[in-house]
Amino acid sequence: MEDTVANRKPNHFHNNYKDERAPYENGIKSLTGIARSLKYGLFLFIPLAFIQASITAYALWDIAAYQLFIARAYMEGESWIHALTAFSIAYRLTYIGCIFLSSWLLYRATRNLHTAIPAQLKITPHWAWLWFWIPFANFYKPYQAVAEIDRTTRATIGASKTENPLLMIWWVIFILSVFIGATNFTLPIANMYAVSLSFDVISGLLGIIAAILFVGITQKLAEHQEHLKLSGVAHVFD
Repeated sequence: MEDTVANRKPNHFHNNYKDERAPYENGIKSLTGIARSLKYGLFLFIPLAFIQASITAYALWDIAAYQLFIARAYMEGESWIHALTAFSIAYRLTYIGCIFLSSWLLYRATRNLHTAIPAQLKITPHWAWLWFWIPFANFYKPYQAVAEIDRTTRATIGASKTENPLLMIWWVIFILSVFIGATNFTLPIANMYAVSLSFDVISGLLGIIAAILFVGITQKLAEHQEHLKLSGVAHVFD
């Protein structure tokens, strides 16, 4: 039997559901505010990441001069060292903020889909973001979650049901950035300082590209879910 808005059973939207697949009591929630905050956060992160990569590239260009310059600056207590410390703190706080907003957006997007079409989604709202933190599984499970959210959202509003190729490009670049950055921590810094700096630069530049792609992905997802919120389910599921 076809599942349309007209013949869907009322208990799909019952407020007494207790598990995490249950719909919101007030229906579908907009992603617009979260997506906008995430966009601003990533647009702040991107130049900070570029500055970080540029500093590392300068160190790679002349390692001896860079190390001497930093040592002298610390000994003399130059004020720009404090600026670099503040920059490092801002960089990390922005990164953490973007992680929080990304997790919130994926949770809400998944929750919205369970509200609109409970039987059509495999991923649960909590696992939509928790997979990013599970070792080994986080190499492929987060991509599957984001792809399912994106594909189901587009199908629900009557748009294309095909896989968005931009998602795979984003995920490959993102994973390479994380993997190269993590590998860098295993290098013996004393013996492979130049290689370590090279890894930092590559990881940083890949992270910038991934962030730019993620802005586009999340903005489009928010736009599609806003359409779902205002217009309802357009696709007929078998």
